[in-house]
This record gives sequence, structure tokens and C-alpha cells, in this order.
Amino acid sequence: MTKDTISHPATPAMSAGTSKASPNGAKAGSLEQASKSARRAYELYEQRGRQDGRALEDWLKAERQLVGAASRS
Repeated sequence: MTKDTISHPATPAMSAGTSKASPNGAKAGSLEQASKSARRAYELYEQRGRQDGRALEDWLKAERQLVGAASRS
């Protein structure tokens, strides 16, 4: 008896070079990236004078900055 592999369209397949998933399902490094994004977003929040209500904007800007910095190095 053989075991057939069924792919699910909502589940992306991992390819060579893709970081491996940790036991809890998170990709290795994704927690580190989230931590960097959180620190940078908080810096942006402080630079704006700690104005509430723009957390998502700060987070997205932080991620763009980190991705941009990574692509330049």
C-alpha cells in the first residue's frame, strides 16, 4: 500500500532554501524578525512623541525599513 500525498492549495509548499518550521509551526527566524520589527516600531512611536492610534502604521514602516536594510546588505 502506498501513501498518496495530497496538496492543499491554501498551504504553501516549502522549497529548497526555505527555512525549516519549528515544532510550534513558526518558521525559524520569524520570531527574531518580529522582535526586530517590534523594537523598530516602538522607536518610531517614540520619535512621533508617543502618539497613540498609529501602531499598525509604525509596524508596517518598521518592516519596510528592515526589509530595505536587509536588501542593501
